[in-house]
Amino acid sequence: MPIQHKFYQTNFGNGFETHNAILDITPYKPEVMIVGTFNPDTPNANFADFFYGRNFFWTAFKNLFIHNAVVIPNRRMPPNGNPPAILNPTLLEIFDLCKKLKLTFSDLVLEVLHNNNPVYQLLPNDNVIFNGLEYNLIQDGQNGIIGGLQQLNALGQVNWNTQNIITYLCNNPQIKTIYFTRRPTGIWAVQWNLIINHSCMIGRLTTNIFTPSGAGAPVNRSMVRLLNHWVHNNNPNFGRLDNNWLTNNGVNINNL
Repeated sequence: MPIQHKFYQTNFGNGFETHNAILDITPYKPEVMIVGTFNPDTPNANFADFFYGRNFFWTAFKNLFIHNAVVIPNRRMPPNGNPPAILNPTLLEIFDLCKKLKLTFSDLVLEVLHNNNPVYQLLPNDNVIFNGLEYNLIQDGQNGIIGGLQQLNALGQVNWNTQNIITYLCNNPQIKTIYFTRRPTGIWAVQWNLIINHSCMIGRLTTNIFTPSGAGAPVNRSMVRLLNHWVHNNNPNFGRLDNNWLTNNGVNINNL
């Protein structure tokens, strides 16, 4: 069996559903899409309950749109181990934010290890052994002896979701803003460019923002620096959140 996206097809039971790792059924017409990379449905380390359920994304959005200040400094779930009993924001609050901001989500990788029924071994840390080599399903490329998605892609073992995303966006012209949650380089640049260069994207804002994992300089897992980057960035390698959108949704950007 391939390793699919955690939300390949999910019915949350409240008017929100995903198909092909796209939040394509919502109780509103979405206006903003957040595009990510991959969220593998692996049993030992992935406790996500929604898109970006583990990292800084939802704590950052609650800081922005509810508190309008840095009140929650941490990611929503710890990086390893079971999540805490009480999550902030709760899943209910996440759906409320989706409704308030008319958000939808998608990821560029639909599944991996899907081609020709490959035999692989899933390790306790959710890495895999395939053809005698170890691969991490989150990292981009080679890290020491451990390969990443770039290496799996070279073997034809990454099933891209790009065309499904393009089709969804073409069918939903009211979505005027599309954010990609990383710098588009390597294999990611190829797929992101297919999206932004499609004729359906004319007249839309398409830009990338710093990863909500907070990893790497200049953010280095600081909520203050992440929000400052998202709101005020002037680094040409990244975009920023539409300041008019923020202001129209009650955010005082001078506070961040």
